[in-house]
Amino acid sequence: LRQDDGLLGGAQGVASRRRRADMRPGRPWGAAAAKGPAAPSVEGGTSSLMVSDSDGQRVRLANVAQLVELIGVLRRRGYQVVLVSSGAVGMGCIKLGIPKPTSLRTKQAVAAAGQSQLMRMYEDLFRTVGLHCAQLLLSQSDFMDRGHWANVKHTLVECLGLGVVPVINENDSTNTAEMRFGDNDNLAALTAVQLEADGLFLFTDVDYLYTANPRADPTAKALPVVEEPWALHVDTREAGSGLGTGGMTTKIIAARTASTAGIPCGLINGQHPLRLLSFLAHGVVPRPAGASDTEAQAEGELPEGTYFKAMSHDQTVGETRRWILSLPVAGELVLDDGAARAIANKNSLLPAGVTKVSGAFCHNECVKLIHRSAEVGRAIVTFTSEELTKIVGRQSKEFEEILGYSASPECCYRENIILTVAAGVLAQLPAACMTVDRV
Repeated sequence: LRQDDGLLGGAQGVASRRRRADMRPGRPWGAAAAKGPAAPSVEGGTSSLMVSDSDGQRVRLANVAQLVELIGVLRRRGYQVVLVSSGAVGMGCIKLGIPKPTSLRTKQAVAAAGQSQLMRMYEDLFRTVGLHCAQLLLSQSDFMDRGHWANVKHTLVECLGLGVVPVINENDSTNTAEMRFGDNDNLAALTAVQLEADGLFLFTDVDYLYTANPRADPTAKALPVVEEPWALHVDTREAGSGLGTGGMTTKIIAARTASTAGIPCGLINGQHPLRLLSFLAHGVVPRPAGASDTEAQAEGELPEGTYFKAMSHDQTVGETRRWILSLPVAGELVLDDGAARAIANKNSLLPAGVTKVSGAFCHNECVKLIHRSAEVGRAIVTFTSEELTKIVGRQSKEFEEILGYSASPECCYRENIILTVAAGVLAQLPAACMTVDRV
């Protein structure tokens, strides 16, 4: 969702495109962007839109119609909405009268047949509420390249400025396994991060996130509010719908991604899309100027779904850090206590604080930062995995002798690091554990 106020200025200040060769190790990528107004992003999963049972496969038309009606209500209240919708393969199966294929090539062909049918359905339904929609089919490569990433953002902002509802889906007809997002929950989260959205809402087939699968465990308890999505531990083992690729695990990961960027997330039963309004009434997303006070909810009343709170940030989550969240992870760096405390205090990461290197990565690729077996951040690395393995735990004055050439003292510059846990947790580590390398 995005508020109308100031919408046309929302794309101003997007970092200019720079070639990868122009990036200098140990320095931030691109310029900071002016923060524009943002909008809630809505994701409709396949299990919410379609059903597969003993009677065959069919569209949950009531759910889809309610979703479109909801978007119409939101637009009339002054919000802008981006819809991320699954369903191309499922719709193709219905159109062709076949079960879900297992072959990649067949899936691609079925998705090509189903995508046009999916958009025809959305076109017809949006027309009934006086709205137009636009289709964007994306692949992970559109997010890997900084220029493509900016182009996607510009297109979305312009569509919103024209009063059009963008409908985004992964390009299942051409994407290979290497270029897939994996699921639309991830794509929705990355889109929300890209647009600096005010909120992300994921539709599923249960009322809440539970401590365990309620269909298998009668003792499972609902979680109306998740205060710290990054620290969440629940049992998400469950059976899929048969038509989709995601599940509760992917929705939790998506919620964590959004939370990391300072975006709250709501999990809502797809049979009741209008429950999203309870999140707005609760104040999860700021109300547009001029909104009626009657939309406010009774004090203390929780939204109808699970509310994942946004992580508060001491560091600025600018254009570069949001882009880093969208990149595929090429490896992992395990940090000692001193290094973890240093990045929490907005310092760069030094090889002296790295205890282990995993994966094979090149200069300027994205890596996970691990501390005590848990992910604590993402970063752009300035060394290859081979180079970094040679200098872990070493001081910068030793680099030239070990590598045979002079190198930057930082393996991850501070502007190229985004924390995925609360900084306070890491900052409280003993000061005596800090790794210091003065150059």
